[in-house]
Amino acid sequence: MEITIVQALQQGVAAHKEGKLQDAERLYRAILQSQPLHPDANHNLGVLAASSNKADAALPLFKIALEANPKIEQFWLSYIDALIKDKQFDNAKQVLEQGRNQGVAGEKLNTLESQLVAKSQNQNVDSESPSQQQLNTLLEYYQTGRYGDAEELAVSITQEFPEHPFGWKVLGAVLEQTGRNAESLVPSQKSVKLSPKDAEAHSNLGNTLQKLGRLDEAEASYKQALALKPDYAEAHYNLGNTLQELGRLDEAEASYKQAIVLKPDYAKAHSNLGNTLQKLGRLDEAEASYKQAILLKPDYAKAHYNLGVTLLGLGRLDEAEASYKQAIVLKPDIVSAKHMVAALSGETTATAPRDYVEQLFDNYAAKFENSLVKNLEYDTPRVIAEMIIKDSKFDLLGSLMDLGCGTGLFGVEIKQVCEHLEGIDLSEKMLDEAKKKDIYNKLIKDDILVYLSNASLNFDYFVSTDVFIYIGDLSDIFRLIKSRNKTGGKLAFSTEDYDGDGFFLEQSGRYSHSKTYIEGLCKKFGYELCHFETQALRKEKNQYISGGLYILEF
Repeated sequence: MEITIVQALQQGVAAHKEGKLQDAERLYRAILQSQPLHPDANHNLGVLAASSNKADAALPLFKIALEANPKIEQFWLSYIDALIKDKQFDNAKQVLEQGRNQGVAGEKLNTLESQLVAKSQNQNVDSESPSQQQLNTLLEYYQTGRYGDAEELAVSITQEFPEHPFGWKVLGAVLEQTGRNAESLVPSQKSVKLSPKDAEAHSNLGNTLQKLGRLDEAEASYKQALALKPDYAEAHYNLGNTLQELGRLDEAEASYKQAIVLKPDYAKAHSNLGNTLQKLGRLDEAEASYKQAILLKPDYAKAHYNLGVTLLGLGRLDEAEASYKQAIVLKPDIVSAKHMVAALSGETTATAPRDYVEQLFDNYAAKFENSLVKNLEYDTPRVIAEMIIKDSKFDLLGSLMDLGCGTGLFGVEIKQVCEHLEGIDLSEKMLDEAKKKDIYNKLIKDDILVYLSNASLNFDYFVSTDVFIYIGDLSDIFRLIKSRNKTGGKLAFSTEDYDGDGFFLEQSGRYSHSKTYIEGLCKKFGYELCHFETQALRKEKNQYISGGLYILEF
C-alpha cells in the first residue's frame, strides 16, 4: 500500500533521528519526486548533505525550503550556516539581514554573525595548496577504485583548499563514477572554473552532462577539451557517444574514427563505431568494427551481443546465435542475448524482457520516426486512428490511454478527436520525443503490466500500436483492462500475423499472434470483437510485414 506524503516525512524524520541516513534520504527524495518544492523534505535533505560536508549540495535545498516557507526560523538558520561554510560571505551577510527583517531570533543570528565575521577575516587559506602527498594519495585512491576513500579525502581537500582545482576534479569524477551524476555537476563545474585550461576537467564535465541528458552542453564541453588537447582520444570517443545520442550519426562516425587514429587499441571506440555504422545501415562495416573490438578485448560481452544483432540483420542466423551465446557466457545476466537465443532456436517465451525493450527503443529514439515512417512505410498509427474514428458513434472519443506511446505517432493522429490523452512507455528517450509534440495530457514511464496492475484506470479507449509484438502472452493485458477499468470501453491494437493457433516468438525477436488466439482471449475475458482487418504494417528487408488490426469492446 502506498504511503502518504505526511507518512513518508514522518518515517524519514524518524530514520534521520535513528541515524539511518540512507533510509531518510530515500524517503525525502521520494517526497520530492511527487512534490519538488516540499519545504520540510528539501530542508531535511539539505541537513543530510550539510552533515556530510556537502554545502554545495545543501545550499539549493535550503534555498527552496526557505522560499517555500520563509516563516520557519530553522530554514533561515540552516541556509545562513551553509552559506558561511561554503565561504559565500557576502550572500550570508545579505540573507542574515533578511532573516532579521523577517523576525528570526536575534541571539541565534548573532551567533551566526560572529562566525561569519571570524571566518571572513581569516580567509587566507584559499591561496594555499594541499601537499603533494595528499594529491598523490587522492589520485591513487581514485585510480585503484577506492571511491569511498577518494571521496572522503577529496571533500576534505576542497574544504581546506577550496580554490585548488584538483580536489573538485576528483570529487566530481568519483560522484559520476558512482552514479551520483546530479551531485557531480557542481564539483565538475568548479574544477573547470578554477582550471579552465585543463582538458580532462572539461571532458569530465562533459561526462556528467551527458549522463544528465544535457547533450548540447556535453558536446560543448568535449569540444572545449579537444580545443585544448586535440590528440585527446577519450574526448573524441565521448563526443562520438554524445553525437550518436543526438542522432548525428555521420559526425559520431568521424569522432570515433579520430579516437581510433589516436588510440588504435581503443576497443570501446571500435565497438561504438560499430553501433553507429549499424544504425547507418552499413552492416558489413559494423561487423568489421565489432570483430576488431573483440580481437582487442575478447571478453567484451556487449561487442559480442551487438555483433549478433548485425549478423542477424545480415541474415546469418547461425553466426548471430553463436555471438549471442558467447555474450551470455561472458555475462550471464545479459537478458537481451537470452531473448534472441530463444528467438533463433525456436523457443517461444511469454514476453520480451523489460531491459531488452527499454534498451532497444532508447537506442532507436533519435531516428525512430525517420527510419520507421519514411524508410519502412510505417502507417499503422494513422490507420488505427481512422479505424477508431469510423467505428465511433460520437464526435469526441472521450479519454484515451496510448499503451506504448513511443514518440507519439498515434497521439498526433488522434489528439483532435479525444478529450483527454495519456501515454505510457518504457523508454525514457522515446517519451522525451513524445513530450516535444505537446499533445499528451500526461506521459508516464512504466511497464504496461505494472501500470495496469496499480494505476486508477478510467478510460474510454486503450490503444496499442505495434506494442504487443514485444509481449507474447496477452492474457494479463486483457484481464487487467477488463477487470480494473472503472467503466466499459474499447481496446484497439495491432499484431503481426501468425498462422498457428497461439502466439510465436519470431527470429526477429518480435511476437506474432493468430486471430484465433485473440478470439480465444475475447471469449475468456468477456470482450466482443467489433472490427478486424489485415494490413501491411511496415516493410522489412524489402518485404511487407502483414498484421491484424482489432477493435474490441468490453
